[in-house]
Amino acid sequence: MRPNYAIGLSGAVNAESKAPFGKRLVTFCAAAAVALAGAETVTETPDALLEYIEATGTQYLDTGVNAETGLKARLDFSWDTSVTSGADWSLLAAATANSDSNKRIRMLFCHYYGGGGKPFFGYGLGLRGNPEKSFPFVGGRRYEILTDMSDTNSLELVQNGMKTFSAADLGKFKAGGNLNLNLNLFVFACNYGGSDIWNSKGKLYELKILKKNGDGFDLIRHYLPCIKNGRAGLYDKVNGTITYSAKSGSDFVAGPVLDKPLDFVKWVWTNGKQWFDTGVWGKSGLRSEVDLSVREYDGDHCILGTRRSNNRYYPAYSYEKRFRYAYGTMPLTGNTTAVTPTNDVSYYMDTRYLIKSDLRDGYQSVTVSRNGGSPTELHKSGQAYLTGENVVTNTMALMACHNGDAYQYSTKALIYATKIWDGDELLRDFVPVVATNAQGVAYAGLYDTVTERIYRQIGTAEFDLATQVGAVTNTLRAAVVHPTTRLEYVDSDALLDYVDLELIGKDGVEMEAEMAWLRVPNDGAFVGARHNDSQGNAHRFFLYHYWSNASAGPRHRLGYDADLFPVGSSPATANVRYRIVSRLDVGRGDMTISAFTDGSWNTEASRTLLTEDSYDGPVDTGIPLYLFAINLEGTPRFHGKSRLYSLKLRQKQQDGTYALVRDLVPVRDPEAGGAALWDKVGRRYYRNAARYQLAGGGWERPFEQGLSVYIK
Repeated sequence: MRPNYAIGLSGAVNAESKAPFGKRLVTFCAAAAVALAGAETVTETPDALLEYIEATGTQYLDTGVNAETGLKARLDFSWDTSVTSGADWSLLAAATANSDSNKRIRMLFCHYYGGGGKPFFGYGLGLRGNPEKSFPFVGGRRYEILTDMSDTNSLELVQNGMKTFSAADLGKFKAGGNLNLNLNLFVFACNYGGSDIWNSKGKLYELKILKKNGDGFDLIRHYLPCIKNGRAGLYDKVNGTITYSAKSGSDFVAGPVLDKPLDFVKWVWTNGKQWFDTGVWGKSGLRSEVDLSVREYDGDHCILGTRRSNNRYYPAYSYEKRFRYAYGTMPLTGNTTAVTPTNDVSYYMDTRYLIKSDLRDGYQSVTVSRNGGSPTELHKSGQAYLTGENVVTNTMALMACHNGDAYQYSTKALIYATKIWDGDELLRDFVPVVATNAQGVAYAGLYDTVTERIYRQIGTAEFDLATQVGAVTNTLRAAVVHPTTRLEYVDSDALLDYVDLELIGKDGVEMEAEMAWLRVPNDGAFVGARHNDSQGNAHRFFLYHYWSNASAGPRHRLGYDADLFPVGSSPATANVRYRIVSRLDVGRGDMTISAFTDGSWNTEASRTLLTEDSYDGPVDTGIPLYLFAINLEGTPRFHGKSRLYSLKLRQKQQDGTYALVRDLVPVRDPEAGGAALWDKVGRRYYRNAARYQLAGGGWERPFEQGLSVYIK
């Protein structure tokens, strides 16, 4: 079964991206023409990364890595469809030159023996592998081959997650000691005593070479297909070099350029119609971390896993309100332990889980942490659970189960990050991203910092950028693009949306806004912040809030320190445009509310809160004001489903005057898509802090910057 990979991004990830679930920046090393071992290897900056490079039978590449005991290689590739033509093909190999094949010393990490139509595995002295092996390579099918020659006592060849040769098979190829061929390994050919032989045809997507170092391994080559000045080669992330074909006059064929990222985002929300194929084959020894918020309770929901028939491999799974995992051929229930999330898996994103799994043979460890708390064990590390190696001949899916040729048990969740290791080798490091394809169409997916590809969802529907994508955590654009289109308004959702106004909620702030409640709230905020002190006392700074108090009835309100003060006696009406002018200063709150009815503005309510019936102040919450919600110690609360036409904020100066510090107008967002707020004072965007886009509408006009400084 060919793994369903997606294509992705150009660029290499710098050291900051190694931090768990941190911001990712994309950059390349500086170019310098420095030759390394092997011809055509230079330190250069790629113009772009490619999905693959293709060899047509004449090209080969010199890795500069000596063929010797202690190496391990992982190859992601496909042979050309002519692989059954009877020719010998090498993908990563070296051998001493000797006309007597029985005296030839080989290190063949991946080879096709055309004479027998079989895979070929060679180490040391010997014949051409095992002629009795039953499976041939199939041209055009994508394979992952992991060949371990790091120890003469534990040779291993793994094809798509499954050990291809038995221990008895491998015994035929033991060298009887350590080897050192004093020959570099070639890619797409075998280094036969210093010359290329058995040149192959096919596509290479990724290649890693690791070298044993004590009990672990060092990654010494990590090749990704790339292009520079129109010439295709392999970019080595470890050394910052590009290696081209060593065959003079014959270059590799370039595959498609990978899609480019626009923004890293906080999360993507799978609503049961989106899932991913990780390209990682289900087998024993994998470790994983999934950082998510689950969005539904009942039924079967696979978070990360694969199966064939009744053979399950579920590092992360939920079943009937419980987290579970499964390993091997057995019923799911009765053989797994569970953690009950009770009622804290919430639609309001209040519960975030980190599921860690270590599925070693016989000693599976799975823990679940809630909201950054201590991990709860589903199964204890080191306690025998199911023995024996487990291999599922499918790749693992994320947010669904890859079962045979289908996907099932999809999961509704916010995905923040996912990591997968094979032992200590990091295979995938997924973070949510918004990218553009070759046609300039934006879409959301997962960016893998290891392969530097964007994995696009393979479910039944693409992510909706307005509703299923979190806020931008890091933009990759080089410069701000100014808006060209003014919108009449932006709308907020009653559950999610808010905007960080980046202005501290403290005495000396005045607001002037035109807005409408799309749904009159019972307890909803428009602009505000609240700080709880060490004694639990609430210190409010609400420039406009609406509360349907059971005893006092629904009222427009200001919030000052410990109280909410009603303004006027008329309840708000949905879809009526209001002008709110409010100010909070030491011991004093002023608010005027006007409604646009019958074609004119009519003052509905006005009130000044004096020192004697409020608090002495001053109030300084120490945290910024939020729009469409209040900021409660960094968390949005009391969301209001509302519409904003314009918003001005003024701040008190030392001389007592109020200077305009925010002048926000709705615009089409040329960078993030959808709608945003443009600040005419600071000349910058204020975007949805909850998800990728705000919703905007009404009339559209050419944007004019206008005057941006007011003092009164």
